[in-house]
This record gives sequence, structure tokens and C-alpha cells, in this order.
Amino acid sequence: MTPQRLVFSYHKTGTSLFLAVMNQVAERLGLRVVTQYGLVTQIDPDADIVLLAHSLIEALPTRPFRAIRVVRDPRDIWVSGYLYHRRTGEGWCVNTDFDATPPIDYPRVDFSFQHQPEAWKRAYLAGLNGKSYQQNLLDRDQADGLAFELAGYTGCTLEAMRGWRWPPLAVPDIKLETIMSGYDAAMQGVFRHLGFAPAEVEAAVEMAASEDMGRMGDDGIAARPQIHSRSVSKWRDVLSAAQVAAFEARYGDVITRLGYALSAPE
Repeated sequence: MTPQRLVFSYHKTGTSLFLAVMNQVAERLGLRVVTQYGLVTQIDPDADIVLLAHSLIEALPTRPFRAIRVVRDPRDIWVSGYLYHRRTGEGWCVNTDFDATPPIDYPRVDFSFQHQPEAWKRAYLAGLNGKSYQQNLLDRDQADGLAFELAGYTGCTLEAMRGWRWPPLAVPDIKLETIMSGYDAAMQGVFRHLGFAPAEVEAAVEMAASEDMGRMGDDGIAARPQIHSRSVSKWRDVLSAAQVAAFEARYGDVITRLGYALSAPE
């Protein structure tokens, strides 16, 4: 029996990349692909490929499955989230409807927040102080903006990563940095692990090439708002030593659990 293919990811760890790639693969191979956002209480049993955009899940699949989890250096998730949220048009990020009448759902809060208690969501809306999440970032200098981002969306993402409890042997981690540094080989490994037949793997890698940042021209990069620059890792250039130290003191366990190294003490 063909397994159901699951791709777990987080905001700013390659979700858009895999959404584009898997849609192309599904169309070519006649498969059904769905994306499930926020807390997932049941994986769609009829889908051949399921993208779980926030890796928030309460139940195991009802079908045999093969899965991967796409991760990224948490320090770059922070920086990339800050840069992206300053310019995205996502509904939750530019929302100015602060009505606290329950249920508080998208776009007043992001899909990844919808499962939170109503009191949590009311506090979130109140904390925006009458401005969109994005405007809160734009009105701050970089240091304050990064602090706001870490207390907001990125902090929630990192807590979700910290709370990951799926069996590691069943769901191996694939680093976004590894994908971008050796794109074709990494994608080949992904499709093989997900149980695609050899001919399907070859076709899938060929289709995935269109989403390889290293192959894109400047116009291609500019057309993808989720890409800020060609550099996958920017935290060393953006964060101060004090910011790095404070972040690692708080999230060092997440960094090392994902296989990244802490900064060498100065």
C-alpha cells in the first residue's frame, strides 16, 4: 500500500518551498495534496501528500505514512520572521480588527494561534495596542522590533519546536540549510524517504529545480515575498552579541536538539 506522505514544517523553515514543490509533484503524478494549518486534530485520510505548516498535531495518521520535518536554525527563524513580517500581506499580520468577541479566529489571529484559549487571544489583541502586528514592527527600531517579534510569532514557533514529541526514527529532521547547500541531492533524499518510486523521484527532483533559490534569477527572487535574500543564514550579520547570548540562554535546548551549535563564548 502506498504510504501517505507527510511534510512537517514551521513558519520560515521552508513551508512555501515545499508547498510549491509538492503541488507540482502532485499535479504531475496525479496525486492529491492538501495543506493543513494550525493545530491539526485529524490528518486528512484521503490526501496523498499532506503539508502540516505549523507542526501542531494531536493525532496520528489513520493510514501508513512516511514523513519528514523541515527545520532551520532557530536564530534564523527569528531574524527571517522579523524581516518577513515587516513586508508580508498575510491577513493576520496586517489585521486591524481587534474585536475580542469570541471565537477569535483568522485573520484576527494566525491559524497557528487559533487553538489558544480565548483569554490568550484577547491578551494578544490587546498587546498590539491598536495597530497591526506589522505596524508594530515598522514603528520600532531593529532591536525593539526583534524583541517584539521574539515575544510574538517567533516565540510561539520556538515553543512549538520545543514541544515536538513525534518519534524521531519515524520523522527525520531535514535542515533547510542542507537543502539549500546541496539542493538536488537533498531533494532526492527527501523523495526517496517519502517512498516515491525511482522514476517518480527523478521526475520530482526535476520539477523541484524551479524552486531552487540558487538557480533563480533576480526577478525570480523578487517574485517570492518569502525570500528576503539569497543568504539562508543571516543571524550572524543581524544580531548583536548581546542578542545572541540572551537568545541562546533562553532557547539553547531548541538549538542543540535540532543539531545546531551554540555560539562560542567570547
